[in-house]
Amino acid sequence: MWSADGSQSDDSIVSTAAVCTHRDNWNAVRSHLETRRLEVNDAELWAIGLALQESLRKRDTLHTAGVMNVAIFSYSQAALSQTDHLELRPGYPLARRINWRATTLRKAVVDA
Repeated sequence: MWSADGSQSDDSIVSTAAVCTHRDNWNAVRSHLETRRLEVNDAELWAIGLALQESLRKRDTLHTAGVMNVAIFSYSQAALSQTDHLELRPGYPLARRINWRATTLRKAVVDA
């Protein structure tokens, strides 16, 4: 189970984090993006992508532990909606990457 969050500071620096808990184990992945080209919604998308990236990286470990489902929680309804409806708008490349990672992870779990 992942919790993903992104934020933007007053000086437009974007930070993201994804935190995972499974049984008694915790895993955190953080990213500090020193750019002024991203919006808050991009930060939320980036955080969801971090969670999926880490799940893909550890898919063999997840399979060995018997994990069949990965849940990613985010408070950003806009980011979650964007990953379902891949329309050409700001954040599109991040949403496409999330969609690809989710599809790849789903196939890895089914094929394992």
